[in-house]
Amino acid sequence: MSVALCESICASLVLSNLTASIDSCGYYAAGSTINVQGAQATCLSVTHPQVDVCRVGLSVATSDSSENYMEVWLPTDWNGRYLATDNKGLNGCVGYNDMAYTSSMGFAVSGDNAGHNATSYDGTDFENNNAAIVDWSYRSRHVAVVATKQVIEQYYGTPQNYSYFLGCSTGGRQGLKSAQVYPNDFNGIIAGSPASDVNHLFDWSGRFYLITGFGTDDRAMSEDQWGFVHEHVLDQCDEVLDGVADGILEDSSICDFNATVLRCGVSSDTRCLTSTQVTAVRNVYSQLYDQQGTLLFPRLSPGTEVDAAADGTLTGSVQALTHDWFAYAVYNDKDWDPKTLGQADYTLSDNLDEVHGYVSTNSGDLSAFRAAGGKLIVHHGMQDHVITGEQSMRYYIHVAQTMGITHGQMDQFFRFFRISGAGHCAVGDGAWMFGQNGLARAASDNIINDLVNWVENGDAPDTLTGTKFVNDDSSQGIAFERPHCRFPYRTTYDGVGDPNITTSWTCEYISTWRHCGAGNFPRLC
Repeated sequence: MSVALCESICASLVLSNLTASIDSCGYYAAGSTINVQGAQATCLSVTHPQVDVCRVGLSVATSDSSENYMEVWLPTDWNGRYLATDNKGLNGCVGYNDMAYTSSMGFAVSGDNAGHNATSYDGTDFENNNAAIVDWSYRSRHVAVVATKQVIEQYYGTPQNYSYFLGCSTGGRQGLKSAQVYPNDFNGIIAGSPASDVNHLFDWSGRFYLITGFGTDDRAMSEDQWGFVHEHVLDQCDEVLDGVADGILEDSSICDFNATVLRCGVSSDTRCLTSTQVTAVRNVYSQLYDQQGTLLFPRLSPGTEVDAAADGTLTGSVQALTHDWFAYAVYNDKDWDPKTLGQADYTLSDNLDEVHGYVSTNSGDLSAFRAAGGKLIVHHGMQDHVITGEQSMRYYIHVAQTMGITHGQMDQFFRFFRISGAGHCAVGDGAWMFGQNGLARAASDNIINDLVNWVENGDAPDTLTGTKFVNDDSSQGIAFERPHCRFPYRTTYDGVGDPNITTSWTCEYISTWRHCGAGNFPRLC
């Protein structure tokens, strides 16, 4: 029956008010191999559905000069819901892994190429192609949603009961953009480590190259030296602040790191730093401002330095996202030199925001999304060096200020969870797994189910229970679990219980959460 039904939709599908063509269409049994064809093969060569699905591949026009490639996977055992997946970095890659994961949960799912075919750090398609930038900003996602809802209704004979979005990083930004611009597209949105205020994120990322030197001058530091910095960050901000010496800063935003202890003469460690290097460390943990002293982006969170050094962020490597954004989206010049990055570049990128489809994604007005009954869950690792977790704190406060509402009113439609010890989207030393992707599906909590329960039953999560498996391998058992509290509450150790179990932690209200301007620590507005 499922094979025949798939063959029928392949032959009869018609999309209203869209210019579209079917690129591929067919039935795939659970565990079978899908050979990814065309430009998408540069992202992933093969993928495997975990349940029986009808797979529909479409090209849909997004403007007179651009189009979106998208796929819809329609599981035989459908739960009546639709879920859209994301694109991370600058990529134009269909989210096959997330599609396989969420379709196995019963969702009809979609993935698309954001209007261009490229991997995460490749912005070359943006050069002299503003239509591609606007597609990546918002347009391709909305077109994919409109198309998918029609496919679902024609295949199953009924529309979906609810629509959801799952994304992280610039994929999390896509979720925020949908809430800001198309509040009726989704009933519920999960935005992980979202790249809100993305123009200034690219400014901020590129600045590290200038702060720490180019790998050769007297500011440069080795990974070993950054490990030395990390040891002192833990000395000052781990057990001293959260009561547990576990190598995890429970709330890194309250860590006011004193770098003086790193200087040779003060420290006798062979990894000690020169005065010039100590200054560089201080600058690494500083906010980014414009020339008038306006905050552009929060600081890098202490505790992230080892990961940031390992991937080159703090050890003299050019940040590919920053380079490709400015080279191809801002200047249309592949030879743009990241060593010249400065205030003039920040300003020009800001001035192009409207042309780029307001890609900044920093609107604090979510009133239409709230009025539509939408629910938004943001989660952000506090050990994230790619997008500092303090940016999501900043965005939460920005929404509350813009809408003039209390945190209790925010709770009705927007919940933000700070994940201690979690890196960018899917890694970390802490209890970072809570079902946000296929790697984390074995965790005891599942954020997708939490969102569904909130949207459909009104049961909002106060905490996300994170799981840390031994060596991140569920077959080796649980190392520890931790409840991650919603902001503006701080996950707090009770001082007596086993810190590896959830009942030893409570949520304590942060009464000063709105205090975010000049003179406040951390500076978030």
